[in-house]
Amino acid sequence: NMVESLLDISRIESNRLELECEPTGLRAIVEAVFADLRPLADELEVALQFVAADAEPVLDIDADKIRRVLLNLVDNALKFTPAEGTVRVVVHPLAEGEPGFARIDVIDAGPGITDEEKARLFDPFVQISGQRGRRRGTGLGLTFCRMVVEAHGGRIWIMDAPDGGSVFAFTLPLAKLDRLPGDEDGAA
Repeated sequence: NMVESLLDISRIESNRLELECEPTGLRAIVEAVFADLRPLADELEVALQFVAADAEPVLDIDADKIRRVLLNLVDNALKFTPAEGTVRVVVHPLAEGEPGFARIDVIDAGPGITDEEKARLFDPFVQISGQRGRRRGTGLGLTFCRMVVEAHGGRIWIMDAPDGGSVFAFTLPLAKLDRLPGDEDGAA
């Protein structure tokens, strides 16, 4: 994953990253990420929860790249969430103030992040000072996340969670569909 992230960061920086975007629902991607990380979450005694509206948005995304973004963000959330805590992925069908985009939140129950660190945490090789998660990272995962989200035309940021912890929020473009996936007769 680290090697792939380094290669993709290099491709993005040199404008050679090609996104293979297609209309995609997020539920299957989140479920795959949770399946990958469930053994770790169980070992750490942290619950994983997916929250989405009944009408899940269809996004115009490169599913593999967004899967890796979510894998990075959920894995980071697991590092800092204490036992008996919950890591949640919440999908908002519309991003407030950003027409044509949905917002996705990855919410942890960790100690939170200072405003100073929020401003630079997406820079390469930056890690939270004075806080050690259960595992050490390379400081490249969030850089990769920022670059991929921005390559999709979205943005990514960090907020304080209302009940403590952090929210890593990002936006992704909604698909412009003439017809719904699986609709063979073309009627939308």
